Amino acid sequence: MTLVLNAHDVDQAIKMPALIASIEDGLREDARGRANVPQRLNVTTDSGWLRVMPAVLNESGIMGFKAFQIMGGLGARYLIALYDVKDGVLLALMDASYLTAARTGATTGIGTKLLSREDSRKVGLIGSGLEARTNLEAICTVRDIQLVRVFSTTPEKREAFAREMAAKLETEIVPVATPQEAVAEADIVMVATNTGGRPDPVAFHGEWLQAGQHVSSMGSTMPRQRELDPETFARAERILVDSKAQVEEESGDVHEAMKAGVYDSDRVYELKQALVGEAPLRSSAGQITLFKSVGNAIQDLASGLAVYREAQRLSLGQDIGDFMDLKTV
Repeated sequence: MTLVLNAHDVDQAIKMPALIASIEDGLREDARGRANVPQRLNVTTDSGWLRVMPAVLNESGIMGFKAFQIMGGLGARYLIALYDVKDGVLLALMDASYLTAARTGATTGIGTKLLSREDSRKVGLIGSGLEARTNLEAICTVRDIQLVRVFSTTPEKREAFAREMAAKLETEIVPVATPQEAVAEADIVMVATNTGGRPDPVAFHGEWLQAGQHVSSMGSTMPRQRELDPETFARAERILVDSKAQVEEESGDVHEAMKAGVYDSDRVYELKQALVGEAPLRSSAGQITLFKSVGNAIQDLASGLAVYREAQRLSLGQDIGDFMDLKTV
């Protein structure tokens, strides 16, 4: 039985607490050496590019990949394929456009739970797009947030964001005119921009940091993209990433921090290490901490598994039978 889930099906099956729990399980599995996650493959074409991100999660019983492509100016398209690791049966094909943003948020939620102060109540948010929404939802899932100040470059967008997300999250959200206003006195800073369209390519500057703040950043997933300045890395006393190899290869923020001599790979740890007690975390209320994300296939497959299970429970999607049944070939 192969379940095909369109964007509407996936939307209904996404539950943020379940995504967070499933990704945590996948990362712990990887830390125990029970996952196989090769480097993702990037291929250019005459009109765009294709990225394929495979993984095997032996304990979870799944394997598969996410394919992400941009062709001919038509925007990004995402697909997740899940297989049963025991017999190779194709379990599901699902639209992963919104799910990619949701799994990014869920991963931020994990980093926030590990590094921010437990008494964090205020969020300073830079960005008002889709991933600002999913990242804020995840932060509110793991911390009792009471106030959010949001900045983005377009007043109408940040005002609409504040109205919509305040109703959804039942939290006070205030649009502000500058990024400095957003992050001042915040316990948690979330930088969720599209890394473009600004006079200053950097959305957050380390000089704005205050004692005890936790910063999460999910933009700058390519060398040409920027979101944080090198001073942010210099001032952070604890740094977690989702994948050191990918962050150091792909993130423009990390490249600039390396050039400035303020990125020390030996003091940067991965989420999976932190989840099994192998990474130093916050040790005082005044420490500044940082989580930097570029995404990886474990996040995709683990969140896809959570969606697949919820879709089965809700009887969502279209069952197309034994799509990979070799007896019919």
